Amino acid sequence: MALDPTDMAAFFKMLRTNLGIDMALDKEYLLTSRLTPLAKSNGYPNLPAFLKAMVSTPVGQVHADAFEAMTTKETYFFRDAHPFEALKTVILPNIIEARKLSRQLTVWSAASSTGQEAYSIAILLNDHFPQLLNWNIRILATDISDTALNKARAGVYSAMEVSRGLTAEQIEAHFAEQKGGTYALKDHIRSKVTCQNLNLMDSFAGMPHFDLILIRNVLIYFEQSTRMDILKRVSNVLAKRDGCLMLGASESILENNPFKQVNLPKCSYFMTHT
Repeated sequence: MALDPTDMAAFFKMLRTNLGIDMALDKEYLLTSRLTPLAKSNGYPNLPAFLKAMVSTPVGQVHADAFEAMTTKETYFFRDAHPFEALKTVILPNIIEARKLSRQLTVWSAASSTGQEAYSIAILLNDHFPQLLNWNIRILATDISDTALNKARAGVYSAMEVSRGLTAEQIEAHFAEQKGGTYALKDHIRSKVTCQNLNLMDSFAGMPHFDLILIRNVLIYFEQSTRMDILKRVSNVLAKRDGCLMLGASESILENNPFKQVNLPKCSYFMTHT
């Protein structure tokens, strides 16, 4: 059954207002694939009826569930090799040198989904920077999905999930195989990461200053004005001295912005203007 274009447009407007995600009417296939199970679980005869009910009622829990279902949750350990190589060889060594007196390191993995990016950072620090053994390391993983965050907090992944991006040596060192073939992160890695619900449209007030912020492969879903608003607020919580921001490979900062771009051979990162 075809969806009403007016209802689709109204739902996409609600999605944009509440999450900042910008979608066009040609994304009907996403609505169908991602919201049909939710329509059934909420007792609606079909997706058009569910969509019409949502756009004609105030935003509530069912809307929040629908918004969450529309978010892309694709992630895996050490996603994209070049940024992590840059972190290992250039970015983190520079930050660590700058923080050697305070012996503190704070990292924010935004839109972290089920936690693989945040835990990849923890594994990278553990495996390649033994001088951090007695440092105070804080890695914050945030997402709008409580379902995704609960999985991140548990730190338990399927055999397929750990095989995406991790070597056999890393799995052996940092995971404990459980009954049923799942793998649980060992505490020396899991304890480094704190998970918190955060909508990038919300205020970042109360957040600490971060030495490293990763907002990768998410800004592409926002319209330009929203992207620039998020980046402006990000600049306020990025450490002014030697703090680094990493975006996704296909993402860039175009307009007037508070960052300067640093180009490496196979990737780029951003720092605040001083």
